Amino acid sequence: MKIGFYIHHTMLKAGGIFTYSIGILRLLLKAKEIDKIVIITTPGVKNALLEIVGNKKLEFVLLDRESFLNKTRLFLSFFLYDTSVIYQHYFPKSKILIKLRGISNFINPYQRIVKSSGIKLLHVPIQYSPIYKVSVPIVTTIHDVQEFHFPEFFTASERLHRAINNLKSVSESDHIIVSFSHIKNDLIKFYSVADKKISVCPPPFADNWFSSKNESSWKTLQTKYSISKKYLLYPAATWPHKNHIRLLEALKEVKKNIPYLNLICTGNKTDYFNTIYENILKLGIENSVKFLGIVPEEDLIGLYKSSELVVIPTLYEAGSGPLYEAMRYKVPVICASTTSLPETIADKRFTFNPKDVDEISNLIINMISNENLRNENISNSEKRMNKLGEKNYFECFSDVYKVIKRNTNKY
Repeated sequence: MKIGFYIHHTMLKAGGIFTYSIGILRLLLKAKEIDKIVIITTPGVKNALLEIVGNKKLEFVLLDRESFLNKTRLFLSFFLYDTSVIYQHYFPKSKILIKLRGISNFINPYQRIVKSSGIKLLHVPIQYSPIYKVSVPIVTTIHDVQEFHFPEFFTASERLHRAINNLKSVSESDHIIVSFSHIKNDLIKFYSVADKKISVCPPPFADNWFSSKNESSWKTLQTKYSISKKYLLYPAATWPHKNHIRLLEALKEVKKNIPYLNLICTGNKTDYFNTIYENILKLGIENSVKFLGIVPEEDLIGLYKSSELVVIPTLYEAGSGPLYEAMRYKVPVICASTTSLPETIADKRFTFNPKDVDEISNLIINMISNENLRNENISNSEKRMNKLGEKNYFECFSDVYKVIKRNTNKY
C-alpha cells in the first residue's frame, strides 16, 4: 500500500502535535502493510527530519508555501472552500456551492500532488487537511475541540476559524481518528458526527517520538542556556490552557520551602507569553524562571534527563507528549487530573487539581523531598510504559484503512 502523509509547514511550532505526527510516522514505517509513504510537506520541515529522510519507504514531495504563486492559490482555494462550507447548511443542494468547491480544488496546488503521487489515501495527522474531496480518501486526526470547554481562551476570530475548519474536517474527511474517547464524545456531541466515522486510535505511547536520536550533555546545556541544576521542567507552548500562571504561583510557594528550586519552560512562545511574563514580575520570581522557547530535540531530551521533576499542569490535554517522554526517560513526573492525563499515569498520588495552587505546590515539595515517593513514581512510569508497549498500535490504524477501503469507491 502506498499512502500520503501530510506534515504541515508550521508543525515545528506545534509542539505536541509535531511529536505526535513523528510518532505516527515511525509507526507506519514499521508496518509491513505499508510499502511506501509519500511525505507531503515543505522544504523547512524536511530539513528537520534529516535522521529519517534516508528511509527507503519514504518519498518526499515538497511544496514551497512561501512563494507568491502558491500563497495566492492557497488563499483563494481556502476562501472558496470555506464559503461553500458556510453556506451549505442553508443551501444544501446548491449547484453553485458545488462549483465553488470544484474551482477551489482546481487551483489548490495540493490537488496536483495528490493526483501525481500515486497514493491510495491521504493520512493527515492534524485537525485540518490542506485539501478535501479529492480522488483518494482522506483520514484526519482531530486532537481537540477545547474551544467548547474553554471559550475564554480564544478570541472571537479564533473561535470562528476553528468552527469553520473543524466543520470542514468532520464533514469532509472520509474518516476521523482521535487518540482518546473523550474527544470522540465531544465530536459526537458538538458536531453530530456518526459514531462509525470516528476511530479511537491511541498513538504508540511507549515509543520514542523524537526524530533525533541524540541528546545534549548537561555541560552543553549549562553553557548554552546559562542554567543550573535543581529545576522543574515544563515543556509546553504558552497557550492559556497550558496553565503556566498557576504553576508559577505554585513555584513561589515551593521556594519558601526549597529556595534553590527553579523552573525551566520550553516550547513556542505565543502572544500569551506577555501575560505570563507580567505575572512572573508580579510574583517576583524572575530570577527563578527561564522560558527557553523552542529548543532542538537533543537539548530537550537532555533537559528532561537533568531535571528534578517534570510538572504538567495543563487544564486540557488530548494526549500529553511531555508526560510520556518523562515516563519513558524515567524522570519523576506529576500531572493535572484532567482529560486523558489520569488514565495515562494511572496513579492518583501523582496527579493534582490544576486550579489549586496549594495542591500543586504541596505535591511538588513532596516529590522533591521524599525519595521513596520519587522512586515509586519512577517505578510506576516503568510499569505504565511496559504496559503501553504491549499494545499493537498499528492494528487500529490498519483497521481504519480497511474500513475506508471497504466503504469508499475512491480506493
